[in-house]
Amino acid sequence: MAIQGQFAVTSKIQAGEDHSAKQYHAIALDDGERADKGCEAAGIILNKPKNNEFTELGIMGEFKCRAGAAISANARIKVTTDGYFITAASGYYTVGRAKAAITSGSIGTGFFNFAVPSYVSSL
Repeated sequence: MAIQGQFAVTSKIQAGEDHSAKQYHAIALDDGERADKGCEAAGIILNKPKNNEFTELGIMGEFKCRAGAAISANARIKVTTDGYFITAASGYYTVGRAKAAITSGSIGTGFFNFAVPSYVSSL
C-alpha cells in the first residue's frame, strides 16, 4: 500500500495546465506543466488542480508517485515523458528511490529529493 511520510518539504506553484487527472506525476517549475526529465522537475503533484489553480508539490521526503513502467524496490527513480516515474539508467538525473516494488501504471511510494537531483554516470 502506498503511503506518504510524516516528514516532507512541500510548496505551491501555479499550474500551467490541467492536472486534475495527474496527481502523483512530476511537475516542472518553469511553466507549471508536467515534467519530462529529472533536471526540470520541481516536485510531485500532490493535489488535483485545474489550469491556473495552485498545485501543491512535494519537493523532499516520502511521497506517492505514478509509475510509467515497473520499478523494483530500492531502485533509483527518474522522471520520464508526461511526468511519469521509471527506473533510472546511466546518463539520467535521478530524483529518488523506490520504497517498494511498483507495477507499471500504479501508485507506489518513494523517497524523493527534487532540490538536488543526482546525475548518474554509471550504475
